[in-house]
Amino acid sequence: MANERFMMEYNWCDMDSFDEYLRPTYLCDFNGDPEIKITAHRLTQCIEDKREAFNHIYHFVRELPYVLENWDVKASDTLRKGRGMCSAKSNLLVAMCRALMIPCRYQIFKIEAERTLWNWILQQNSELANEMCEPLSEHDHVIVGVYLDKWEMYDPSRDTAFEKGLKRLGIRLERKPVIVSSDGPSMIVLASIDEWAANRQKARRFKRSRELIFSRVNEQFDQIRLSALG
Repeated sequence: MANERFMMEYNWCDMDSFDEYLRPTYLCDFNGDPEIKITAHRLTQCIEDKREAFNHIYHFVRELPYVLENWDVKASDTLRKGRGMCSAKSNLLVAMCRALMIPCRYQIFKIEAERTLWNWILQQNSELANEMCEPLSEHDHVIVGVYLDKWEMYDPSRDTAFEKGLKRLGIRLERKPVIVSSDGPSMIVLASIDEWAANRQKARRFKRSRELIFSRVNEQFDQIRLSALG
């Protein structure tokens, strides 16, 4: 079994230090939905190397279309819908890794507002300007920390087609962290995203017509993907 293969690579004396990064939670629900484990095992069958197994899962999650949605989405729902925001796709990646007993955690930090992207979207759909508040100067961003002999960071949020479309439109690809001190960007590291995501969802600024806004923004995201085709 994959989980047995990969756990043999860890020192059992150190297992307590990994335990919290291997557990299921309400949002990271790989214990409650068999499809998460089934998909993780299907993607890594016959693979003995832990890093190679992770790469297969990472690329699977990364290529799910990036969308605007709620912050508190279960991993099982993201897998079922086949799309997600940064928090949802990171959560699914964590769930699939933990299903294989690969330690994973959430890493959250602030990024500068992607004004060029949002200005382009508002130009394409003027009705959104009436529905959405003035963009903030910074946003929360969720990525994944995975233990592969050491802790490494991965961002599964944007799919390749979306990034190609952004590049073709001249929209900056890089998400620039907000620097709060000489030590660099401030980052929160969590074993569970449940409480953070629930609080972040309550703090979402646009509450009226939320699903309509999501739908209209995601239509523009699809247009960005189409622009990659030339």
